[in-house]
Amino acid sequence: MATINSDTRTRDADRTRQAILHAAQQIFAEKGFAEAGIRDITARAGVNQSLVSRYFGGKLKLFEAALEAALDPRLMTDLPKEDFGKRIVARFADERAGRISPLPIMFGAASDSEARAIAAHLLRDRVFEPLKTWFDGETAAVKAARFMIVSLGFFAYRDQLPLAEFAGAVDPGLRQWLETEFQAIVDE
Repeated sequence: MATINSDTRTRDADRTRQAILHAAQQIFAEKGFAEAGIRDITARAGVNQSLVSRYFGGKLKLFEAALEAALDPRLMTDLPKEDFGKRIVARFADERAGRISPLPIMFGAASDSEARAIAAHLLRDRVFEPLKTWFDGETAAVKAARFMIVSLGFFAYRDQLPLAEFAGAVDPGLRQWLETEFQAIVDE
């Protein structure tokens, strides 16, 4: 009889946890927190419903883990400041494949006070504070806020309330404006 070693069980548990997390990101983005069900998430992940409690403790903790995983400050803070505008617009406009946008997950939390509080907390901790540290200086908080405002507008009109101008490739004139705006935030 073959034995299963602990490394194999750990890898299987990690794969299961990641499958649940990825499915949760998709479902929370599609349906919002209130309408997303554990049954929907586990069906998409192909796992038993009891595993949500085992790995995450429940729907609210799963929501928190799913949103936290989608909010990666390195997408912004690992770019050099010298050509930040060009690089961040390229990252936002061109590198979409396979990545779950956190914006619909956050928007979908708005109708639930607990989920909304988690989203606000994570947005501050995972985006605003790292950006503020990266910008550095007396105006770092204002720069982080400006960055978030411009980014939110871009993603809101591209993904949540799509405008024709954001479908497909970003118009060259609009792209140039975004690059200039993002660079100005860094340089000022």
